[in-house]
Amino acid sequence: MANEKLQYRKEVAFISREKELAFLKGFINERPESILFLHGPKSSGKTILLYKFLEQIEKEQKLDVKFLNLRKILTEFDDNYNYRDFLNILFGVEDKKEKTGKFSGEISVGFFKINSEIEKKMKQGRVDPFKVMEQEFIRLVEKGIKPILIIDELQALDKIYLNNGRDKRLLIELFNFFVAMTKESHLAHIIIASSDGYFINTVYADSRLKKTSEFYKIDYLDKEDTMEWLFNLEKYSKIKDYTVTPEDAEKIWDIVGGSMWEIQHILSQLFEHPIDDVLEDYKQKMLGQITYYIVQKERKKWKKLPLGNPVVF
Repeated sequence: MANEKLQYRKEVAFISREKELAFLKGFINERPESILFLHGPKSSGKTILLYKFLEQIEKEQKLDVKFLNLRKILTEFDDNYNYRDFLNILFGVEDKKEKTGKFSGEISVGFFKINSEIEKKMKQGRVDPFKVMEQEFIRLVEKGIKPILIIDELQALDKIYLNNGRDKRLLIELFNFFVAMTKESHLAHIIIASSDGYFINTVYADSRLKKTSEFYKIDYLDKEDTMEWLFNLEKYSKIKDYTVTPEDAEKIWDIVGGSMWEIQHILSQLFEHPIDDVLEDYKQKMLGQITYYIVQKERKKWKKLPLGNPVVF
């Protein structure tokens, strides 16, 4: 029974993206010379695209992929998340023991393997973790393996400073390291995914990164691909319980466009509720979010008013 494939009434759909997949394949088939920034609106499918790409390419090439999905990892931490926590994710601190119970001398790590002595020195600040990562990339290249480092939701690292100080931001040091590994040493492919807002305000505004990076936008599905999906739910989402009429598909498109996550959410609701009820409920929730955003924005303006000034409503 344990080997039977799990069955669900709906699966996560992956629609088209042939152009994007071809671009990513072409990128890693070139010698590393730039950082690749994948950006786009929230819910445009950046993460699922990366997973699908890796699923395809790992069948064709010898790769060592280190995929750091910060959406998964950093939700476990509060605002006190710091540089040491980040290092623990990259290198880990758990001792690996043999079945005999004797210490094997190697550390069990999330992404990069280090021995116990290096781990000790790193804790003491006597070893540069970026140098450790570089040595791992060199080792892989010498074995004929392409190293690929992917960081998803990069903006989660924006407020982290080295050694709990306020002088050096982790992201600045990471960018310096990424430039060294791509443009200068040509050792590893670096792919970074982030939302449009963060990308425009932080990454694209950095003139240095413009000269060392390549940028590629992952947008929402176009109408043709969205309709292809909605008219073939069993093919793409394994949904057998209902179908969507052309009229209902137009309603979904009019409300959420080609936002994959939002369409997935709507499709989940259709098992239990009529489509008009689902869409009306969705519109009310969206209206509530917009109203909340406007109110919060106005409150910030009120706080900035000098004391004694009347507030006119």
